Amino acid sequence: MKASLTKKMRFALLIFGFLILPAAHGLGAVIVYDRVTTVGTPVYLKVLTKGRIFADGGRLVEFFLDDKRFDKNLTGGDGYGYLKYTPRRSGTIKVRATSQGESGAGLILVMKKSDKAVLIEIEGGFKDAFISGIAAGASRQAVKQMLKKYRVIYLSRYTGIRMARNSLGEMEFPDAPVLQWQGEQTLKALKEKGVDLYAIIGPASVIDAAADHIKKRYTFDQNQKEQTVKDWQEVMERLSESASRKDRKGKMKE
Repeated sequence: MKASLTKKMRFALLIFGFLILPAAHGLGAVIVYDRVTTVGTPVYLKVLTKGRIFADGGRLVEFFLDDKRFDKNLTGGDGYGYLKYTPRRSGTIKVRATSQGESGAGLILVMKKSDKAVLIEIEGGFKDAFISGIAAGASRQAVKQMLKKYRVIYLSRYTGIRMARNSLGEMEFPDAPVLQWQGEQTLKALKEKGVDLYAIIGPASVIDAAADHIKKRYTFDQNQKEQTVKDWQEVMERLSESASRKDRKGKMKE
């Protein structure tokens, strides 16, 4: 009982730290937001320039895609800057933005229309990974397996994008874009870009919000009946079962 309580306290403190740390950084920063789109579908690169605490707008930012200079633009009074980009090939593109000696990095995931996306909400989907090395290893291995068939997109509800990236990197999770979860709006925006939302893993509140957009929804919360899974092995089994059923239906039609 005490061990279980201690784990819960550690996880709560971790989330609390996520919430307050981004505001506690003493230095300025250039934050690049990850983007997801499909081949030939325009997307806006997004960057935020910050001062010690607040946004620092009106700064010239230079963008690089896979280390090749792309373009430059000024951030607005709110610190945000945008540049339109239309990808011509699928894959993951590294984005780097520099301003006044500071720089930030992010990713653009460019999917084919035939690619399938698996979304993972990290605070709920990886909650055990934050407090257990064994759980972290199982989660990490599951994501690696997913990447053989699917495109993975991380979702973050509570943490800043920069803190979420750092945490995933420290636990050696595979690189994938991290998007801020904004409920159905996030899913609608992805679908508008032609992204095939195949499955989502996260807490009950997230998979409930995805009910009208994604059929395959899984959670480790115990009160969700058919959507509840006990571990990552079961998640992988269910994804494989779904793929097998689809293959069988396709062969029958032929």
